[in-house]
Amino acid sequence: MTAVQDTFVQEAFSLKGLNYLGALPEFREGLCTVQDVSSMLAAKAAGVKPTDRVIDVCAAPGGKSIQISELLNGGGLIISRDLTESKVALIEENIQRLDAEHIQAECQDALVSVPEDKETADVVIADLPCSGLGVIGRKADIKYRVSREDIETLAKLQRDILTVVSDYVKPGGCLIYSTCTVNPEENEENVRWFQEHFPFETESLRGFLPKGISSDTMERGYIQLMPGEYGTDGFFIARFRRR
Repeated sequence: MTAVQDTFVQEAFSLKGLNYLGALPEFREGLCTVQDVSSMLAAKAAGVKPTDRVIDVCAAPGGKSIQISELLNGGGLIISRDLTESKVALIEENIQRLDAEHIQAECQDALVSVPEDKETADVVIADLPCSGLGVIGRKADIKYRVSREDIETLAKLQRDILTVVSDYVKPGGCLIYSTCTVNPEENEENVRWFQEHFPFETESLRGFLPKGISSDTMERGYIQLMPGEYGTDGFFIARFRRR
């Protein structure tokens, strides 16, 4: 087995010559986990501080929550949520295996508001259900099962979730919206819609993403990563600040 360090994210390594992850002692001992670099970039885009309260919706299996717990450096609180008990069990399994601190796993439908969370979060992570067109290279069946109607339904679902979870962000707080697709209707068009309807504005991603990753849209607060462009999946990341 060989480990190759990622060009842009120093703590990320790709493994070659490993057939079973459970055979890796470092994995069993909770010293590492599995996550695409694109997802790691979404967590970095949040720019969390050690005392932040973070709400991560649609979080299973919890990779971003785990990563953010490390960025919090032992402080703050992360509320990591997903729709079903089975998905929350995946989050809890990773929390236990990695001995992650300050993460609270909860079963919660992202479409249902939690009134006590209103304006309490410094950061909300909304990595939402999408058409998955950015990972079509690894899941070729997507091109056979995703229809135009599916994309329209997913874009609406994303807007419905954003409507609910945006209420959790404090004035001055940050919301990260991300998807693993390259479809503008689910990405850039939702960014425009969100700014038109809610008291948020996009904020430059420069200074949050690693050097070497660049796009002419970063100053406008979002980036579309194309599959393989930086050795990542196709992925979309937008950063919003609440006014």
